[in-house]
Amino acid sequence: MFKLLRKLHWSIYALSFSSAVLMTGFMMLIPLLPLYADQLEFNEYEVGLIVAAFFIGRVLFQFPLGVLSDHIGRRWIMSASLLMFAITTIAYALTINTALMVTLRILQGVASSGFLVGSQSYLNDRTPVELRGLANGVMSSAINIGVIAGPILGGALSQLYSLQTPFWVGGLLGAGCFLLSLRIPEVKVKKSHQKDSKLEWKTRAGQILSSVMRLPTFSLSLVQFFQMMGLAIFLTAAPILTAEFLDWGASQIAMAFAASGISAALLSPPLGQLSDRIGRIWVMSLGLLVMALESLVVLIHPGTTLTVIAFAVGGAGAPAYFNAFYSLIGDVTRPRERGGVTGFIGSFGEWGSIIGSSLLTPIIWHNSGINAAMSLDVGVFILTLLVALAFRSQLKRVRGSDDAAC
Repeated sequence: MFKLLRKLHWSIYALSFSSAVLMTGFMMLIPLLPLYADQLEFNEYEVGLIVAAFFIGRVLFQFPLGVLSDHIGRRWIMSASLLMFAITTIAYALTINTALMVTLRILQGVASSGFLVGSQSYLNDRTPVELRGLANGVMSSAINIGVIAGPILGGALSQLYSLQTPFWVGGLLGAGCFLLSLRIPEVKVKKSHQKDSKLEWKTRAGQILSSVMRLPTFSLSLVQFFQMMGLAIFLTAAPILTAEFLDWGASQIAMAFAASGISAALLSPPLGQLSDRIGRIWVMSLGLLVMALESLVVLIHPGTTLTVIAFAVGGAGAPAYFNAFYSLIGDVTRPRERGGVTGFIGSFGEWGSIIGSSLLTPIIWHNSGINAAMSLDVGVFILTLLVALAFRSQLKRVRGSDDAAC
């Protein structure tokens, strides 16, 4: 695997580093936002709006920013997003106004959307199909490192200095990533792809809609919708269930999720390489099966030790799925449509997250108990697996689509 890692273009590692730093900066803020809002005497509705505003930005802007990246280039979208992240994060430390903070959260969601869709499309543009899973694995590993490091660093900085310090550090980290992104070379697109710029806007709009409504894209959107729903239900219900039936405190819940994150960070590159070798669908299916089994163990809650082991093993399920999934998007799309398709699938999947965490879990928990919500989660992951297998014949690589310049 180390020989293959050396074949990846240096920009993949630069983007992975930026993804880790960006995720660290973002995760530093998540545990502090409620405390920061409380310090400013915001009520519970204002705090909820501040948290939700981020996801509004992600849902609304992934698709248009993906389409824009197809026309003006990935690097411009990524650089602008990183700069926006840096500015909005620093601005948190300077504002005491609710409306302004909500606006900043929306803009941070936009920045997250732009960098996500731009970097993912760039990775698929830059990397040949036989290395695509490994490249996604490297980036996924970096993201998981940021997920683990962020809350720890945010808590330490807020205790050693002030509650505003993590916002300043997160903004400065984002500014450093912005400067790094300016050095990343744009992937050259074949001249035949540049004909799109000469078409009337109605024709271009028709081509965009056609690309996102094709059966392969629709298949991936549906799979992502259900998978994100299952993941959101798990992240919402698992802490509640373990606290209620295993008497776990905050530290034990954090330990279980840390074990999951460490597993994901360590196993993500080899799982990505596995998808290059045996096929995306099979590794996606393996990841979904592992996540279903993890939810089943949490539902049964056989004891602290076995449940923590389930979290650790289940931590590999998410990168197995996501590495293969995002590589598959690169396999079935052409460069001129890749950003729009990636953004559309991402926005579609976000609705699954919103429905799972904000609608299904609270309703089922209130009416039938938290066990019923976790049972639903097992069913959702199995349904996602069946849907992925049902569309397997449609998810084949587009001939001539691989213009990677690794």
